[in-house]
Amino acid sequence: MKDMVKSCCAAAGLAVVSWLPFGGNAAKATELEVMHWLTSGGESASLGVVRRAYQDQGGGWRDAPVPGGSAARAAAVNRILGGNPPPVFLFSLGTQLTELSAHGLVTPVPGAGPEWDRVLPPLLARSAKYDGQYRGAPLNIHGENWMFYNASLLQQAGLAVPRTWAEFLDAATRLKAMGIIPIALGGQPWQERLLFNAVVLGVGGRDFYRQIYEERDPAALASATMLEAFRVFAALRPFVDEGSPGRRWNQATAMLIRGDAAFQFMGDWAKGDIKAAGLEPGVEIGCALAPAPEPAYIMVVDAFAFTQPLDEATAQAQARFVSVMMDKDVQAGLNQAKGSIPVRTDIPDDGFDTCAKQAMVLIRDPATTLASTGMGLPGGMAGALDDAISHFWNDPRMTPEQGRDLLRRSILAFR
Repeated sequence: MKDMVKSCCAAAGLAVVSWLPFGGNAAKATELEVMHWLTSGGESASLGVVRRAYQDQGGGWRDAPVPGGSAARAAAVNRILGGNPPPVFLFSLGTQLTELSAHGLVTPVPGAGPEWDRVLPPLLARSAKYDGQYRGAPLNIHGENWMFYNASLLQQAGLAVPRTWAEFLDAATRLKAMGIIPIALGGQPWQERLLFNAVVLGVGGRDFYRQIYEERDPAALASATMLEAFRVFAALRPFVDEGSPGRRWNQATAMLIRGDAAFQFMGDWAKGDIKAAGLEPGVEIGCALAPAPEPAYIMVVDAFAFTQPLDEATAQAQARFVSVMMDKDVQAGLNQAKGSIPVRTDIPDDGFDTCAKQAMVLIRDPATTLASTGMGLPGGMAGALDDAISHFWNDPRMTPEQGRDLLRRSILAFR
């Protein structure tokens, strides 16, 4: 079983946490180890909101950062399999967490019940459950399909914010002619996939996105719409600089902040670093959903998972942690710092930036919410998808027809 779980979680990106009311008469909690990957400026600030509130409640906190989501998830799984499980660890909602749950390696979320079903978006609630029980307590909701832009550079070029991919290609051509890098892209497979999925949604719309990633429909995968998505994706290649390969996402965000590049297609966690640089999302660095024919929000959800507590003191500490994290004020504060939005739909949008306010409206409509491929696809299929997209992006000799065929074969191989 260990080998099976290691293989399914090596590229994992999902998580679990528990949410429980915390009684004020409980004894001071034992020191609780919290494993996570929240190490960049905005990420660290957001976790600091939870840590301070937890400590204010009398809890002891032992920080266990592991830089990089993939490395942190692998470290957590290795600790569990090695017999030294972290009591609380950040993961991401999705099939990898489900696989951990199926093998009894994480505990059900204590205290989760009808209120969760009422305040969480339905797609999130479904993704957080296994066998009818919540196995993940969500920290925040991120949207993957954001288009950030340097407002000064667009003004300098006399450009409006593109609303279609045709408009974007025209704008990118003009920017490149002016000596401006049109797209700040980190050359890592997951970042290339975010850009590709924004194009798929923009070309085909919400129903087509669901046909590809929820239904894995062979006809949709072989369709003219998918071919057009690859044509648009290929047309973006010339607008990325030569330094892209291996670049981290926050380094690409820094290019945008400095004015070295005009656009970045990235999840809204980039807003945390924008704010940490003293800028306001929606002002100096603008944000809009990537071009698409209808409103849609591709969600990815960070969550904390819990392992079986070794003693009652640890169980109380876990319950305290979750109660604090799910508090409305804490949810508002941590998400404002990170650039994400609260998992609870009953939190007002006061204090959130203009893009977050737009997202908070969108997630209240189930028709607009889509699962990221990390949430919706099995681990092996998600990895094959990333490989196929990255192969196409990094090989200009490949035609859109070849890219479509490679993606179709990569997904159908796991059906």
